[in-house]
Amino acid sequence: SSSSSSSPTAMADVDDEQLTAAEIRARIAEQVAMIGTLQEEAVTADRDIAEASERQRLRRELDEKRSMVANFGALVRHKQSYCRKIDADVASGPGAPDDLSLLPPTKKKRAPSSSLAKSTISYASDVVKREFIWEVQGLSWIEQKLTQEGRACTNSNVFDVDASDASSKYMLVFSPRGGSLKHDADDDFMYFDDDLAGTLALIRRADSYGTSLCYRFFLRDASGEFQPLGEPTRVAVAALDSADDIESFVGGPDLETESKGLFGLSFDELLGSEWVKDDSICFKVCIEEAAMKDHPSQGLVRVGHHASIYEHIPPSVEVPPSTLQADLLSL
Repeated sequence: SSSSSSSPTAMADVDDEQLTAAEIRARIAEQVAMIGTLQEEAVTADRDIAEASERQRLRRELDEKRSMVANFGALVRHKQSYCRKIDADVASGPGAPDDLSLLPPTKKKRAPSSSLAKSTISYASDVVKREFIWEVQGLSWIEQKLTQEGRACTNSNVFDVDASDASSKYMLVFSPRGGSLKHDADDDFMYFDDDLAGTLALIRRADSYGTSLCYRFFLRDASGEFQPLGEPTRVAVAALDSADDIESFVGGPDLETESKGLFGLSFDELLGSEWVKDDSICFKVCIEEAAMKDHPSQGLVRVGHHASIYEHIPPSVEVPPSTLQADLLSL
């Protein structure tokens, strides 16, 4: 019918034609008020845009400062390593002969009041421990949402393990069907093989120094308790040949297996299991790490920490020979 095909504008015009002058003035006042409100909202939106732009600029500045901290940290570690090598006479100090054999020999003096009683070397004194919990909610919708995002996995926020090391940063990644782990969330955590696939993975920020770490995954059950997902994994991530190259470490319970899934469950089976409560799944990872501070390109690498215990030696007293007989004969 003609009434059903009429546009809202046409209906508004017909409606306006039936209004009195006073009613039209009232509607004009309404529109003027709405214009004023929208103008205020436009000003607020411009201010929000300016503030968002400033936050973005500050984030880039923060990234730059973090990069400078990481670079200066590497420089300091290099200088500290160089200092230790000079003290150990395996490197020449500035201005010293390049050939250490040309250095004048020095005879080391032993402290007369002490002697080495015990020596200890520790490979665990610099290990840092950290636990991190990550919950994924709306699990039954995750596949559809990830399809919209154009990726096969989701990721946690980045978290620190060793706060003193700029590269000791990690994230967790969950791929419901055991697919690609390319999360596209942070380039610093993307330096690994494109074909790597798994359900749950721990990713370390890319660097060249390597690290030693032990990690173990846990999954929360229906009672709220965390149950271990496999055994602890202890690895030595080797340093790369060049300090200019970087690579991300990736570890997970099913990265090396042909069959994917948590506890061997498919994603459909997982949704109906005790590990999913209120459409949520909760992971925990426990990490122990001893981040490398030296790079092999800088020279000899030694990571053990030495400690020594000395025992006190009472000073010896020399007793001169008796001169009594000689003194009597001289009388």
